[in-house]
Amino acid sequence: RRDVKEKGFTLSIARGGERILQSNSPGISVLVSAIDEDRFRFKRASVADKILGRAAAMLFVYSEISCIYASVASQDALAILKRFDIPFECKRIVKRIMNRNKSSICPFEKLVLEVDTPEEAFERLKACKVRT
Repeated sequence: RRDVKEKGFTLSIARGGERILQSNSPGISVLVSAIDEDRFRFKRASVADKILGRAAAMLFVYSEISCIYASVASQDALAILKRFDIPFECKRIVKRIMNRNKSSICPFEKLVLEVDTPEEAFERLKACKVRT
């Protein structure tokens, strides 16, 4: 949590006190790539995420994360975590995660808006990442 709050990372994942992944990159590309390399790399790990939307929540469920802290989380993301019994804490809840210029919903969120399973969410996000 301190990595996101104080050190400026957008994402930090740790297990047993050991940091597994840290990122300063916006978006979810780093997360999609890491999960694509090894789906269970983050199994039973803890996450601190600066901005948690539905897409990231689905990816965390898919990779079997144990708990999540977010500075900002969408209502959709928290509903996903509740549905899959993943403990979470967040500082601020927003209705939706918006794109960078705040003109519309985040494109990754839009991509998984109607998706019900973490597996399908991962496949859609991976296919989108390959195209970009």
